[in-house]
Amino acid sequence: MSVQPREVFDDGQSTPTTVGEVLRLKPLPHDRFSTEPSSTTGRRTIYGGQVSAQALRAASLTVPDDRVAHSMHAYFLRAGDASRPIELSVERDRDGGRYSGRRVTATQDDSVIFSMACSFSRPKDGAEFQAVQLPAVQPPGELATYALNASRTFDLEARVPHDPDPWHRWPARLWLRIRDPLPDDPNVRACGVVFLSDLCTGLSRAPLVEQAGLLPSLDHAVWLHRAGDPNDWLLVDLNPLATSGGRGVYSGHIFGERGTLLASLAQESLFDISQDGTR
Repeated sequence: MSVQPREVFDDGQSTPTTVGEVLRLKPLPHDRFSTEPSSTTGRRTIYGGQVSAQALRAASLTVPDDRVAHSMHAYFLRAGDASRPIELSVERDRDGGRYSGRRVTATQDDSVIFSMACSFSRPKDGAEFQAVQLPAVQPPGELATYALNASRTFDLEARVPHDPDPWHRWPARLWLRIRDPLPDDPNVRACGVVFLSDLCTGLSRAPLVEQAGLLPSLDHAVWLHRAGDPNDWLLVDLNPLATSGGRGVYSGHIFGERGTLLASLAQESLFDISQDGTR
């Protein structure tokens, strides 16, 4: 099965200010894509949700039109520089009768900063079940907007409901949405959900995290159970699982405003950070 990459890049585009613009990629030969720099104010680290969403978008542009992302498993290998473009190389592992597997490598200056394996499937009706339910929280319309770093999160908006469990530094339960409308494309919307999935950390509920500084991500996995629209309010609820060996693991769920479980996620982060920033 031969699938040609679809072109989605506007050569007149300036530094992106919205998530939708971040997801516009420039096609290159041989299933490669390039991103625009997302910062013009000097070197800063790329937000992990950004490169995850861009890598998933690159993979989605090489699969048959009827296939939608349902899972991704990624490793953050080194800090990316937001003032430089990223090259995304896609490997077509398999196109089966219903599923397509892809691998994506993100590089800057010939250094690999990120790798991902992801899978797409042709949608199919089936039994509906979810074991977890939307927590009892205030709806987003009753809450004030929570301050985010707009240079990293673009037009992502957050609102933080009351949380009976203590947390340190970063909220572990929050409503999120992308303000600027995304294209009516299920894979672009899946990329939008992945973009917001890495925003905070469930380790903020773990003991001793108040003594920890920034928590660099080591890996990240997202399972997309149902179609979700990140232009609507989605609740991200994160919880710690374990800390050991200088690392910590947390899991989480992403719900629609009516309580539908849209996605699940898991991530491992680093606590012990060397003085030179290496991992």
